Amino acid sequence: MDEKPEINNVIAMMSFAAVVSTGGFSAAAAALGYSKAAVSRQISRLEASLGVKLLDRTTRAVSLTPAGRELYTRCSRIVDEVNEANQVVTGMLARPRGELKVNAPVVSSLFEVTKIIPRFLQEYPDIRLFLNLSDSRADLLKGRFDVAFWVGDPYDSNLDTVRLRHYGMVLVGAPQYLAKHGHPMVPSDLKEHVCISETHLSRVGEWHLSDDITVSVNRGPLTSNSVRLAREAALGALGISYLPSFIVEEDIAQGRLQALLPDLVTQQIPLYLMFPKGNYALAKVRAFVDFLRKEIGGDGKLSSPGTMGLVATADPNRKKARTKKAQIS
Repeated sequence: MDEKPEINNVIAMMSFAAVVSTGGFSAAAAALGYSKAAVSRQISRLEASLGVKLLDRTTRAVSLTPAGRELYTRCSRIVDEVNEANQVVTGMLARPRGELKVNAPVVSSLFEVTKIIPRFLQEYPDIRLFLNLSDSRADLLKGRFDVAFWVGDPYDSNLDTVRLRHYGMVLVGAPQYLAKHGHPMVPSDLKEHVCISETHLSRVGEWHLSDDITVSVNRGPLTSNSVRLAREAALGALGISYLPSFIVEEDIAQGRLQALLPDLVTQQIPLYLMFPKGNYALAKVRAFVDFLRKEIGGDGKLSSPGTMGLVATADPNRKKARTKKAQIS
């Protein structure tokens, strides 16, 4: 294949990206101001030039082939950068603008993201923000989202990350459950209790309570990747759950749940913003990231490609790690 870029291919790639992002040829044609037939011809020429099939077409839907997915991860960023370059040249980028697609956990309201976003939009009225609430991992490289919040350690080394802050973890049980089964007095007592497994932040059968205490627990009747479901199970007296403090702090204050082993549980979990490498250069992404760093706190430094997830946020309450860690089984 000729490695020299062809201007016709670049134009066709923009049409290809439009077909994928809008979901079809008609919508892409309307967005680009072309005819549907012209867009179809551009895609066909691009496939012929590259020697691979990029799209599977049926009468009802258009889907990406493996080669198409690989190309789209690059084309979507090219389109964003071309659009922003055009806006710079025409003097239209006095403020960040355009559509910003953000993914966040369903529990975002508990760490005030849903309160912060309206303030962000008041400061940047030219941005149209789409917020999707989902506890699943957002595939940012496919271009569906520009930025994602993530509670826990980053899951993709191909992403840049900004650590916003830490949250404490807490062991909790309902008074009804504890009245029947008793309170654990030391971490090893947890093996004798019904434990609700939450797999987003913890491994099945293992709870990391502090820098030097990891305890093996029996798998209870419920295993889920949802902190919300684990909280509901604890409230229903099904067993003991290990959850972020912001999920259950009101339940503890109201007596619906009781914190267990509070002097021993010092584990912290981070809240990150994640986005494809290079996207911080886009004004809309940069504005959002910088605004969240200011609002949520922490040092919020952008991690470099080689040090993803290693940006530390100071926490004066966190105990220093000891050299030797204890495994309680």
